[in-house]
Amino acid sequence: MKEQELLFLGLLQDGPKHGYQLKKLTRDISVTFTGLIKTDSIYYPLQKMLKNGLVTQVSGKEGNRPLKYTYKITQKGKDEFKKLLLSNILTIEKPYFSIDLSLYFLHHIPVQPKRHYLQIRIKLLNRLKKSIQDLKISQSLPSPNLSAIFEHNQELLDAEIKFITRLAEKI
Repeated sequence: MKEQELLFLGLLQDGPKHGYQLKKLTRDISVTFTGLIKTDSIYYPLQKMLKNGLVTQVSGKEGNRPLKYTYKITQKGKDEFKKLLLSNILTIEKPYFSIDLSLYFLHHIPVQPKRHYLQIRIKLLNRLKKSIQDLKISQSLPSPNLSAIFEHNQELLDAEIKFITRLAEKI
């Protein structure tokens, strides 16, 4: 929930937005983080933030269109955003890579298939790296730090490719 609050409060820093805008921006950002931020419903966290005084809600109606709610960050929300942002920057978690469990049991696979599977993983990692490069080129999100996120992802992938390549050569 804290990541959702950070996301929504961050998006509202640039000005009020209605639910659909927040949902679309969240979806666009989620693509960048490969689905890290789960947002099945944006309205539950928004209602919780509304209840906690982090945002305000104004309703409006245009013609025959359905009622539209616009959300605006409050001063309390701006203060909470700063706390969440700092906390997120300073939170260090042990990295988790799904391959680590397989590496633990790798000795149960014969040498040739083991090397073959690792080569396939390298190809898949290179495809992912290319797709991130393509996403970077096509991205239209208005964020000055988006290139840093892409660079961070690229460097992590480079390290993974380098490690798996060395591991395959040792086998």
